[in-house]
Amino acid sequence: MTNEEFEKKWTENRKEILANNEEYQRIVQSYKSSGWIDYIIFIAGFVICENYTKTIINSVVLQYLLALIGMILIWLGYRLIKGLFDSKQTLEELEEKIKQQYKDSVGN
Repeated sequence: MTNEEFEKKWTENRKEILANNEEYQRIVQSYKSSGWIDYIIFIAGFVICENYTKTIINSVVLQYLLALIGMILIWLGYRLIKGLFDSKQTLEELEEKIKQQYKDSVGN
């Protein structure tokens, strides 16, 4: 089988193959919100940032705006750290591995 034929076959079957791979699906789920802990991080981030901005800025509007920005940054940091601990591979790396396994199985 030529490389072009394989790429065509991979394109046709990619979604199905990836949907059946447990490790790939586990990583996909880890990228999504994990439920109540995300909301707790959001709320805690807002409270922390709001208390901190009260000491710096007198304008209530700016306090809440900076608290919202801080809340989002804290949540994104949490998601980044959670992603680093949840999986040793990225989706792209795992997809390449699955693609190579599929190529080996089709080639035989």
